[in-house]
Amino acid sequence: MSLVSTQVLPGRLNSLLSIKNMILVDTFEKHRSEPEKTLEAYTRDIRLSLGREIAECKKIYLDTKYWLLLRDAAIGRQRDKDITELVGVLQSGVQKRKSICPISQDIFAEVLNQSDEETLSETISLIDLLSRGISILSEQERIGFETLYFIQRTIRGEDSVHSPDALVWTKLAYVLGTVHPTSMLFSPQEELTIQKAFFDQMWTISLSQMIDIMGKEAISKMPRLSDLSNILNEGKIRYAHENNSFKKLFLSELAGALDLCVPIFEDIMIYLFEKEQGYNPTVSEVDSSKAGRQIANAVYNLFRKNRLQSYFPTLVIGAGLHAAARWDLKRKFRKNDLHDFQHAQAALPYFDFFFTEHNLRDLVTRSHVAFDKKYACEVLSYPNEALKRAKEICS
Repeated sequence: MSLVSTQVLPGRLNSLLSIKNMILVDTFEKHRSEPEKTLEAYTRDIRLSLGREIAECKKIYLDTKYWLLLRDAAIGRQRDKDITELVGVLQSGVQKRKSICPISQDIFAEVLNQSDEETLSETISLIDLLSRGISILSEQERIGFETLYFIQRTIRGEDSVHSPDALVWTKLAYVLGTVHPTSMLFSPQEELTIQKAFFDQMWTISLSQMIDIMGKEAISKMPRLSDLSNILNEGKIRYAHENNSFKKLFLSELAGALDLCVPIFEDIMIYLFEKEQGYNPTVSEVDSSKAGRQIANAVYNLFRKNRLQSYFPTLVIGAGLHAAARWDLKRKFRKNDLHDFQHAQAALPYFDFFFTEHNLRDLVTRSHVAFDKKYACEVLSYPNEALKRAKEICS
């Protein structure tokens, strides 16, 4: 069991050779000489190194609206002086290593919705420049690491585990999740060498190269978030009588989120069992233990008793924003709310600044959630505010 996934990627190794401007990274001999280092340990060390490299950079999360505004300014379509100046300030900050603008899986998904190939290409080029090829881990991976951090710190103490802050950064090739090629054609030792070398290669590629590898047809077939706004609005009214306090409403949303995370919690417990015992538990042992459900129940009860402080930020922010939207009976769920909430889940716990739209800023800063204060992330929506703060950061 590993916290990273493996899958067969037919033809991917060969397809890398045909990508324009691809710099080939040959680390096969290096990895053949280090067979004792596991794939998990190797990739963890690389991510930790990346985390240390950008530790002193101010991290700015640009939501999709800002990426598109900045792109229009970069190609001369945007007449707003603040946005036009902001492009240059952010570029300067990245060049000076004072700031960085990593993306997330939701930025990736929304950007790829563009049908105009020219504007898509310009947006991708801007992302490559301002992100320095860096993204935050996918939502599922973040929840996994936040869970592992909670369990190991609780059992073994703070010094026994790396903070999620240090491990949530990855490269654009893994913005949707970490996968490794696998094949029955090679011995376990040679497969391990290939997996590490493949990881090294993918670690260097830009977003534009990643798009070339995926292909336009595959991109067009990527699953999109469904519009659930009507269903959410109907449920909001139907069940409004069930919660007479915001905390009860939050706990109701949290319970639903935890139910969806039971498989993640189960994988974490299998991983920890394997680390401790040296072998995987049987399927019947996993089923009978109900370990994932037990973790979900324990987390819920700890939140109910106000004993979890800042743990599980990805879950807390998602549940809190859904609860805040339900609590305000005058506010209807919107088509883009699910993406917006996921932007906030990625940005608020791990970034220093969140440049977003007015509606989301209002929601995350309301007094009954106050996620900007809880996670010390400054949330800005007006371009002149964003420009002023960017100048202070990048000067």
